Parts: sequence; C-alpha cells; structure tokens
Amino acid sequence: MTALASLPKIHGLNDYDLDKQLGEGGMGKVYLAHHRLTREIVVVKVVHEHLLRETKTLQRFEQEADLMRRFRHPNAVRFIAASADGAMPPFIVMEFVRGITLDQLMQKHGRLPALRVGKLMAPLCLFLQTAHDNGLLHRDLTPANIMIVNEATPRETVKVMDFGLARRIGFYIPSGQLNNDSSGIDGGTPDYICPEQVQGRQVDQRGDLYSVGVLLYGLLTGHVPFETLTDPYEIMQAQITQPPPQFSHWQIRDVSPAVEAVVMSCLSKSPNERPETARALIEAYEKAIACRLIDEQAFATSAQNAVSSLQDRYKIDPRTVIDQFEATMVEQMAAMKLRGFVDAVGGQVVESEAGVIRVKLPKVTETVAKKSMFGFFGGKAEQQVEWVALDLFMKKKQVGSRSLVDITVVRPIGPGDSMERVRAQKQFCDQISRELRAYLMAGR
Repeated sequence: MTALASLPKIHGLNDYDLDKQLGEGGMGKVYLAHHRLTREIVVVKVVHEHLLRETKTLQRFEQEADLMRRFRHPNAVRFIAASADGAMPPFIVMEFVRGITLDQLMQKHGRLPALRVGKLMAPLCLFLQTAHDNGLLHRDLTPANIMIVNEATPRETVKVMDFGLARRIGFYIPSGQLNNDSSGIDGGTPDYICPEQVQGRQVDQRGDLYSVGVLLYGLLTGHVPFETLTDPYEIMQAQITQPPPQFSHWQIRDVSPAVEAVVMSCLSKSPNERPETARALIEAYEKAIACRLIDEQAFATSAQNAVSSLQDRYKIDPRTVIDQFEATMVEQMAAMKLRGFVDAVGGQVVESEAGVIRVKLPKVTETVAKKSMFGFFGGKAEQQVEWVALDLFMKKKQVGSRSLVDITVVRPIGPGDSMERVRAQKQFCDQISRELRAYLMAGR
C-alpha cells in the first residue's frame, strides 16, 4: 500500500480523495479513491509524469476518455469523469469493480471446463458484438483487462477494462507509419495481438476475435499458444508465421475436437477465415458444446442497454468541406502515399484516428520589410508561415477487384477562427486539395 503522504495532488480532482495506489502500467498509475460526499469508491487513472511531454501519449489518453464517455455498456467498466482539456496531469475517474481479473482466475485454477469457459465468453461476446456494431474496437483483450464479477456464482459475469488502445472501426493508418517512425505496430500485447495488427495492416472486429481465441486457448489448455517464446519480437513474428500448437501438444485430451476447432478458427492468420462476428463465435461455441449459453433476445437486450454517441463524433459540417473524391489505393500503399504528400509540402501529421487523419500544412507568404530611412532600396523580403489545419476523412470500399478510398477534405473551424480567416485560406486549401488529387492519381 502506498503511504498517504506519498500520494500525489491531482489538479482538478476536486471531489475525490486518493486512498492508495493500486498499480501502474506503461502509460500511467491507477489509484483507489473515494468521493468526499457520497463516499463512493472509484478508480482514478493518471498519466505518468515523465510522459506528460509526449504528444502521442496525451492524444491516446484523451482518446481513451472520449471513447469511454461515448460508449457505455453493462459489461464494460463505467466511466464517471475525466480531467478538463489541457489539465496536467490528465486523469480518468471510473467505477471500482469488485472481483478478480481473468488472469487471477487462471492462476487460481490453471484451466477451466469448456462449459464454464463458455459462460464467461458469452457476456464478453455480448459486449463485443454491441461495441463492434457501434464502431468500437478494443484491441487489447487480455486476461488482465477482464474482470470476473460474482465469481463462482450463478451471476458470474465479466467486465471489460482498459480502453487505452481502443479506437473506432474504420480506415486507419497508424501514426507511426505516417511519421516515418521505425515501427508501424500501434500497440498491443504480444501474446494476444492479431497478425494484421503486428503488420500494421487494417484491423477490424475480427482482430478482437483473434484475441478472444487466445483467451479461449488459455482457459481451455492453461497455456498461451507461443508461451515457449520469451522475446516479444519473436512472439509477434510467431503470430504472423506459426500455427498455434494443437491442444494435444499440451497433453490436453478432455476438450472435444469441435471446441478446439472453434478456437483454432479464431486463431487463423487470415481474418477471412475467422468467425465474422462475436455473435457467430459464441453461436459456434454453443453448437460445439451442445449447450445454449444465452437466449435469443440477449443480443437485442445488450444493444438496448448500451449508450453510444460514437457515430456523432465525426459528423461533417458541409460548410467546411473543401473537396470530395475517391482514390484507387490499397491499404499497403496508403501510408506511403500520404506520408510522401505531407512531406513534399512540408507539412506535419498531427493525429491519425480511424476514419480521419489530421494534418497541418504551411501557407508561406512573402512580405517586404519597410524601407529604412537611410536606405535607397526597399527592405529585404521575408517569409511568413501560417499553419493551416486540414482533416482528411477516409472511408475504404471495394468495387469489384478495386480497392478504393473515399476522401473528404475538410478545413475544420476552431473556436478562435474567424470566417474572414477561413475565407482567406480557401484558395490555399483548394490548391492543396488539387495537388492531393494529382498525387494520389485520383478522380471522381
């Protein structure tokens, strides 16, 4: 337990007092706290002090708070509050879930019977189906991020935690690729990450189902597929190239071939060979164990019990649209082309989220300094740089054998922008859009 005297003072956490530190991870620390008036026990997540200058970390933390605020579900840890914009350090207040992690449950039992595994996976699949239907990927489903509530009772269920790597479903290029960083891998836990995420390729709901496959594998065998490897890089390479060992490799003989087949389908290297949805996965598992785990109305009820405003986040104001066009561009080429264009015009990638890439581009103008009273010639020409923000909204589609990307170029209007300033930048934005079209060899 952390001594009370050593607990930090967090600016803006006005209604809560920290009680003790629960743990810490790569991004921040987690504290147990309580509300001064209601005495409600909560959890407070705070960014590490040494990461407060890292823009990517702050953006990821802000995105985590935003996604938790916009999507709520009975099988997800409840969002309560978050720090105001620009507060340092940023924090998230969430419910305190009483129970044990799936990791602790696995340490306690080693492995579980197929029926109990199914009863744990059913609420997880209800959550995932609803999250995916609302356009949300978790991307870090591990035993440490799943809480078991009411353990070993008829009301046993799960709650999903840690949305630090979550993002919206949509055309996505990791910011590391756009900024020409050495690695395109955008987070993930080596033992549970899907092959396409390791390779920096497009990830959809089937990436989460790969992670569920690893969870199933561990619960049924007591092992993760590549636990004989210790180097994270080797584990991630194995996720791409090596088939998972059959259950018999671990001397597991009491799991039916039908159940093992469902697990192995989740662990396919190709997303197309995995179950298409979380609902399809749990229905296949039910068939394999010949037992109904959830009733026919469960998925409808799950959707009704969710609260989501994720679809509202990226509504585009028609007045801000500069251009719309489509480009023939497979995803492997998208990062290279977009990075090349931004570099060519001297711009910077500010942020990359699912469906939108935010950039700022330099608008350079030359001014002439006033003539000196002692000089016979005009002043020396000077360059002034004005940074113009543009959002590239991107949506992938397939037309026959062609991979296309619909691109909408938007000049966002910020709180401090005047319409005069926006109009003054219109010619520059139109020019940039024409050059982007040409660079991507795009046409209507």
